[in-house]
Amino acid sequence: MFEVDMVFAFALFSIGLYGVSSHKDFLRLFFSLEMLINAVILMLASSAYRLGIVEAIPLAYMVMVIATLEAAVGILIFAAVHKFTQSTIPDEMETEVIV
Repeated sequence: MFEVDMVFAFALFSIGLYGVSSHKDFLRLFFSLEMLINAVILMLASSAYRLGIVEAIPLAYMVMVIATLEAAVGILIFAAVHKFTQSTIPDEMETEVIV
């Protein structure tokens, strides 16, 4: 089971790395970064379980919850930026935003 988890974590990390390096859209970039974070968490939790360190698994769950909350805040920031600039591509956004 450990090998399947590691292969899945590697695949998730690879997809996230491709997304970070190829997309200019803010939302896709954000979700690619989240995939990178979740791949690392999955790899660490799987390694801890394989080594018999079961005390680390609740810590991994806590990190996953914090990452989910961070994703929610990121979506809110994205929605606010999109409301003011009408764009999701950072290179095309105007630097001057009047509130």
